[in-house]
Formats: sequence, structure tokens, C-alpha cells
Amino acid sequence: MPVSDLAPLHRRQWLALIAALGAAGGARAQTSSSAQPIRVVIPFVAGGVLDALGRSLSRRLGIALNQSVIVDNRPGAGGNIGTEFVVRAAPDGNTLVITGISLVSTALLQPDLPFSPIRDLAPVAMLATTPGIVVAYKGAPYSTITEMVAYGKANPGKLSFATAGNGSLGHLLGAWINSVTGIDMQHVPYKGGAAAAIDVIGGRVPLWIDVASNREMINAGKVKALAVTTRQRTPVLPDVPTLIESGIPVEGFTWWALMAPRATSPKVIDRLSAEIGRIIASPEEREEIARLNIDADYRTPAQLTAFMKSELEKWTRVVKDAGIKTGE
Repeated sequence: MPVSDLAPLHRRQWLALIAALGAAGGARAQTSSSAQPIRVVIPFVAGGVLDALGRSLSRRLGIALNQSVIVDNRPGAGGNIGTEFVVRAAPDGNTLVITGISLVSTALLQPDLPFSPIRDLAPVAMLATTPGIVVAYKGAPYSTITEMVAYGKANPGKLSFATAGNGSLGHLLGAWINSVTGIDMQHVPYKGGAAAAIDVIGGRVPLWIDVASNREMINAGKVKALAVTTRQRTPVLPDVPTLIESGIPVEGFTWWALMAPRATSPKVIDRLSAEIGRIIASPEEREEIARLNIDADYRTPAQLTAFMKSELEKWTRVVKDAGIKTGE
């Protein structure tokens, strides 16, 4: 057969191949567009720092994965309702939760839960951190943490501290301060930081231990900052001393992480973690995180696992030494 007679056959084959590839591409595009959306659960009410962080990251994650990502606020029971929802979800990478130090405090203070907040979740990525801070109402007769401790010793039973709830960072830090200083501040838990802020600003509760993202109230003179609770001073409030430099060996901070159901495939977790790492490294996301008065702090699944282990060991000692019990 002459070569010229083969050319039409080759052309028809190429056209058929191109058509087949086009059909396959169309099928892939259809599968991608109709794929189940990723659900990022925020186990606390909308409107807070965690909610804003979750929405910012979710928006960029959806773009990176070319997949719909929705934020689902499921508050209640100190974060347990939303967390358990994710624990019970299919381990396919489509249901995730953003939580943090509450995982550790819940594991320590609520051992009778029907799930384990640490054992039943797989670390995906650390997202951000922020210092804790001890503040006092504007009319308090002390302006430093040292003066506050002296006041507490001279006036037993007159100090109390507000927090965002039982098992919160503020609760753990306040109990730790009591333990190492010998004072007896009474814990006053609230259902969130906003309610606590109102009563401290009004002087109904003299002290408030929470995250340092409340710097606007401090800069406006509505409350007095006594100390931050990180090992080093924070750029958010550079003029406020740490507890450690004030002679009180207490250190802790709030952290937030993305978690998945325990049986989620390592390949899925690594893919999600890598995308989150790229997102957090981007100038746009870092700027957005900075506007929330928190610090970007990406860590891989392995790094987050090691960090969570160290946090559990630290707070286990604190809970034991301070005698914290469930419901206090």
C-alpha cells in the first residue's frame, strides 16, 4: 500500500484519539465540579478569632484544591459537639475541624466523653498561635502582676478571674498561677471571651485571663495589661512583661490546628497539609492572620503530633499540681 494511502488512516486515528482525550478530560472536570465539598467545622460560635481564621484559610484552600470548601459552625459543650461530629465523620478528607488547646484540656478534664479528642483525631497542620494575657479592670489597685500577687496575699478571697470557660487556656493558666504563687484567685467561667470582657471592663470581676487578641481594649485604656503568658514578650504588646520575667514560672499560649478523623489516609492528610503550608506562607494570608492579632505558625503533621504530645505532658502536670477538677 502506498504511503500516501496511510495518511488518511493516521489522521482518522489522531482525531479519534483527540476526541477520546477530550471526553476523558470532560469526565474529569465533571467529577471535580460535582465532588463532595470539604466541610471545615468550627466548634465555636461565629464571629470570633477562630471563626475568622477558619474562613480565611477555607476560602484559599478551596481555590488551591479547585474544590468547594464550606465553613460549618457547630458550637456547644466547650467545643465538644463540633469535634465529635468530625470524629464520627467518614475519614475521606472531606470533613475537618479547626480546634486547638481545648483538645488537651478536654482530654484531661472530661475523661468520660464518648470519644477521645486526641486519640480519635489525626493532626493535619498547625495554623496559628497567640499569647495569653492577664488583665485587670481599670480601677484595680494594682498595675503589675507582682502588685496583683501581693494584693492577693494581703487580701485572701478578694481576687477572682474571668475566662472564656472551664478548660480554657485562661482557666489552666489561672490555676497554675494560684499554684506557684500561693494566692487563691476564684475562677469565674463565661460562655466565651466577649461576655467575660464586659464584666471585667465594668469591674464586676477584677481580673481576666484570655488571649492577647484583646489588645484594642488595652490600648484604649479600658483594661490594664499585667503580663503576657508566653516565654518571650509578644510583638502584639511589646511593652507588657511576661509572667516568667516577673518571677512567676508560668508559660502557655493558645494554638489552633486543622484535624481530621483518625483513619484518614496519610496521603490525603499530607496533601491537605502541604496546601495549608503554602497558603500560610503566602504574604496575603500572613497579612490577614496578622490583622487578627495572632501569629501564623504552620507545622507539619509530624511536628504537630510532637507538639501536642508535649502540650499534653505539660498540662497534665499543671492539672495535677493545681488540683483542677472537672466542672471547676
